[in-house]
Amino acid sequence: MKQAQMCPQCNAPLSPSRFAQSVVCIYCGSTINLDSSVISAARFHEAFRVWNSAETYQFSSWISLGDSRWAIGQQIAQGEISDVYTGQRARWPTELVILKILRDRKDVDQFDNEWDILQTLHQSNTAGADGFTMLIPQLVMQGDVSGGSFSGKRVSIFRWISGFFYTFDEVARTFPQGVPQRAIIWIWRRILEVLSFVHASGLVHGAVLPSHLLIQENEHGVRLVGYGCSGRIGEKLQAIPPNFAPFYPQMKRSQLILTTQLDLAMSARCMIALLGGDPGAATLPIEVPALLSNLIRRIALTDPTGKPQEDAWSIREELGQIADQVYGAPQFIPIVMRS
Repeated sequence: MKQAQMCPQCNAPLSPSRFAQSVVCIYCGSTINLDSSVISAARFHEAFRVWNSAETYQFSSWISLGDSRWAIGQQIAQGEISDVYTGQRARWPTELVILKILRDRKDVDQFDNEWDILQTLHQSNTAGADGFTMLIPQLVMQGDVSGGSFSGKRVSIFRWISGFFYTFDEVARTFPQGVPQRAIIWIWRRILEVLSFVHASGLVHGAVLPSHLLIQENEHGVRLVGYGCSGRIGEKLQAIPPNFAPFYPQMKRSQLILTTQLDLAMSARCMIALLGGDPGAATLPIEVPALLSNLIRRIALTDPTGKPQEDAWSIREELGQIADQVYGAPQFIPIVMRS
């Protein structure tokens, strides 16, 4: 059996000729002597420096994080405490990523809390975790920028997942009179599926808002992001952003507790907004079928401090039954964003 040979620098496969004493890695440029006892350390580290340098690939904006370099792309969002950019690993083979860069150090606890919560979810042993963890942000690395652009800033890096370009805010602006009503069935079910996993893992998202929900255009996918306000069930909800108050059920400050009912109520209010209704008043356009409207309003008006009466998965199942009664056999109803 032939033994596979790998570059010790970048782990790329090597293909030396039959009688070669050395080989140049086509990926990182390292020269590897096939007799490992006489590898030139100086040449090896110089090859690594060149391969790992953002300037080698002519990136004009980049950051250093530990031993890695990341090229900065375009800004795609401005969150409550961070700015969000596209990016890629600044060497070859590359990797597409999303970079969240903290604006002000006073918010570092909330910023780091998101990373901690996501780590907890990725380590969850809840039933179905292997599948559900593919529906939440994928961690790459986090730390303080040590060089390049944004030096000294705190950054979290997540894998880029293709297809998720638009937030629910952008969808609502594109459909001011409301998205196709039948589409709400699959949209809400996708959110409830993720929430069922989060809640089964003992956590509450705490900020199920249109800006934290991404829709997969032309498909049936939704991703829930923005876990900075998340925590264990029963912990204190740190704050309600003033611009998003309509999406939170009315609570006294002493009642700001993370509960599963809070997430469910907020998810229903997001559906009201997508349908062209008023999330603060929990009212919907009269065109929405009564069975669907009654379910959405019932969940939107759930008491977030009361004893839980239903969970995310049971609502998902009830929604499926209503869809069968109101719309009949399932159909493919994607959200198509107009340019």
